[in-house]
Amino acid sequence: MSSGSETTPAVHPALASVLDRPTPFPSSFSSAAAPAPASPTTLPGTPAGFPFTRPDLSLLDAVGQCGDLAEAARRTGSRGGAVERQLERLDKAVGLPLTLRGRHTARLTSAGSRLLAAGRRFFRQVDLAVRTDIFGHGPEAVDAPAVLAIASAEPFLEDVVEDAAAALDILLSVHHDTPQQVMRRLAGYHVDAAHTWSLDAPGRSLERPVRTYPVLDDPLWVTLPQGHRLAGGGAVPLADLRDETWVSEVGPDSEVLVARVFQAAGLPAPAALHVTGASVARGMLRRGDAIGLGSPTRPAVVAPSVVHRSLVERPHRSTSLLVDPTVVPGALAEHLAELLADRYLHRFADRHPDLLTDPWWARWYRARTAGAARAAGPAPTAPDTAQGTRKLDVDDLHVLRAVARHGSINRAAAVLSISQSALTRRIHRLELGLGAQLLLRSARGTDLTGSTRSFLHRLGRFEAEFHEAAQSCRGLALPGGTGTHRQDPRAMPQPAPSAT
Repeated sequence: MSSGSETTPAVHPALASVLDRPTPFPSSFSSAAAPAPASPTTLPGTPAGFPFTRPDLSLLDAVGQCGDLAEAARRTGSRGGAVERQLERLDKAVGLPLTLRGRHTARLTSAGSRLLAAGRRFFRQVDLAVRTDIFGHGPEAVDAPAVLAIASAEPFLEDVVEDAAAALDILLSVHHDTPQQVMRRLAGYHVDAAHTWSLDAPGRSLERPVRTYPVLDDPLWVTLPQGHRLAGGGAVPLADLRDETWVSEVGPDSEVLVARVFQAAGLPAPAALHVTGASVARGMLRRGDAIGLGSPTRPAVVAPSVVHRSLVERPHRSTSLLVDPTVVPGALAEHLAELLADRYLHRFADRHPDLLTDPWWARWYRARTAGAARAAGPAPTAPDTAQGTRKLDVDDLHVLRAVARHGSINRAAAVLSISQSALTRRIHRLELGLGAQLLLRSARGTDLTGSTRSFLHRLGRFEAEFHEAAQSCRGLALPGGTGTHRQDPRAMPQPAPSAT
């Protein structure tokens, strides 16, 4: 944001104010002067519009992950020229540079990364609201605690705090500790949930009643110094590494991870084995003082000084979410576990492309990604109201808002500049795709169902959150408040290589 008397460019007025237009979202998300006047049908206090469709966000996500225009085009099923035009259109729609593009490359700016994250949260909120409001799944989530105290042995949990607040409407109070202390916190009723790893059934020694939700089975690899004699080969047998100097963490039941892995393979534990905490272990690995085990869920060392190799024995551990079922609703715990698994898989693909060249790891990743997609999908309902695979996009929200505002298909069709029959068919196709009834039809006409109106009421809060994210991006991209829409890309803050 600018300071003093300087004026920050205003964000475009509400999505509701453009619902009388045939376009699905505003053609310009910002104005260099002042906000455009609201239309006569704009509701007071209606939040900012959403300038991205789901395909737009998929493109930004692809750019953030790979940084190559041709690869981004391949991932999104587009042509190279079309990708560049779409990225340029998004810059103009938002009024900020979301990507920095070269001849063949592109990367997200700080604003692009922030708006990508905000866009993901927006659509996750929409999907969850469809699930709860329109389909009525997970009503127990109403009784969820306002703040969930959770102990975690994985620093990565911090990366999902904002998504949990947006998608699950739950605030996480995270306490980081060793796996042993995490379980002690849970056993002592200091927290109501724990996120940790284990080699056996998690929580079996707890007297407190808990329910376990699997997050990810965690295959282990070995981290070797770049110049190690086995660094250039394929899968490495544990027997060839027994005489090496190892570093290992301690698990929740006092087990030493490396020692247990060797024991499971029928081998004695390495003679030179340093047992320490996770942060010290990572430092030793980076310096080449020892070798150790890595996995998709732990903060593995990523540096030119180390390489990652598969192990012939394919050892693994389990990462789980443990909750007190009397405090944490099952639907909430299930969604939080799915959210964690999704983030783990994205981070693994982004940070360890070398392992994805290994056929075993590539198969494992494809299977887990497909499983996560199925798990994150809507829960099945009765056959007569089976939930479909269609997800609401901004143009669908545009149509439903128009019907809600103008009170009938007739009047909504007129302001949307389409015929009544075309609008009726469109909503009917949307109902079939969702597997849900959105309209009440009677001899007196049509109206939105109560559940659809409840969903649209919540939509305003989701848009307001995106509005705040857009304003914070404007503060990043325009630190001097000059009133210009675009900043010299060379002056932009350097974004992370991937928004995932």
